[in-house]
Amino acid sequence: MPDDHKQHPRIADIALHAGVGTATVDRVLNGRPGVRPATVARVQEAARWLEESGARPRVQTMAPPGMTLRAMLGGPPGFANEILMQSLRAAGRDLGLRIRGDFIRRNDVRALCEALDDCQGGGIDGVVVQAVEHPRVRDAIARLLQAGIPVISVLTPLPGIDGVDFVGLDNRAAGRVAGQMLGLLCHGAGDVAVFYTDSLYRSLEERDSGLRSLLREDFPAINIVERLSTFDTPETCYLATRDLLARRPGLKGICNLAAGNRGIERAVHEAGLAGKLVYVAFNLTPLSRQALIDGTMQAVIHQDMRRIARRALTTVAAARGGDAPHPGPIAAEIILRENLRDFAPGV
Repeated sequence: MPDDHKQHPRIADIALHAGVGTATVDRVLNGRPGVRPATVARVQEAARWLEESGARPRVQTMAPPGMTLRAMLGGPPGFANEILMQSLRAAGRDLGLRIRGDFIRRNDVRALCEALDDCQGGGIDGVVVQAVEHPRVRDAIARLLQAGIPVISVLTPLPGIDGVDFVGLDNRAAGRVAGQMLGLLCHGAGDVAVFYTDSLYRSLEERDSGLRSLLREDFPAINIVERLSTFDTPETCYLATRDLLARRPGLKGICNLAAGNRGIERAVHEAGLAGKLVYVAFNLTPLSRQALIDGTMQAVIHQDMRRIARRALTTVAAARGGDAPHPGPIAAEIILRENLRDFAPGV
């Protein structure tokens, strides 16, 4: 017999558990259009789990009201980082938080440390940072924590500092996913090239190690013949790819672990290899979306920037109130041409 007195979960609880806004939950529960299927499924799963378990996530109070957070991402901003900054600002408006956003030049350790130090005494209540892995950056973050200013790392982890949580992919696992896609799409054999960056981000090192470990284990006939550093710029990627394709006419595939996909796409098109060369990349953007549609790119390993933004802000705000949850990793999503309709760039 059904329990007529069973309490249904609150919209706020479902939103917190699913990592979306209350307006999205209301839209899903009432069957209104405008929400992508993956988000609908996440909301429905959260509602079902809360109802069946009888649990209720504790809604974190934003303390103090009107608090100001500073977000620092690597620059110059590419599409993925721009989307994350936009998502942070949108989540901040939804949560009643003021967001001061800055793009700090990649690998400029001095500039990042100066920006972190400026947060002390500057009316900043918490920091969200894409941190390069460097002792000076670690020390600057430690000074913020000692001053009582919570810090959370996004997109790339910074282990070894007590009190700094991470929101983003399990990047080693995501690298293994990219390796599996590359191996399968290359039919288990052939020469491939891997693009990375010299930026001091631990996330990219983890992706690289994950990809190589998967290929060693499952696709021993896949040979990584070149590893190319691109500094994340489309022009560098273009020149490197153009030269690579001239040197390696029998190349079977490319995986780009970092940014700069636009340059790779241009060189692939110029070489007449669009749709013939296997191309796997990270992060869905308007450009990679088009590359999937026209067949230049075969697969994208994606991270939900809106979910990262909301989880980062709620975590750092809760830490300010002395009660920080420890966020788990964001799930890696595999996007192909045929499931593109389920995803909008940056979500």
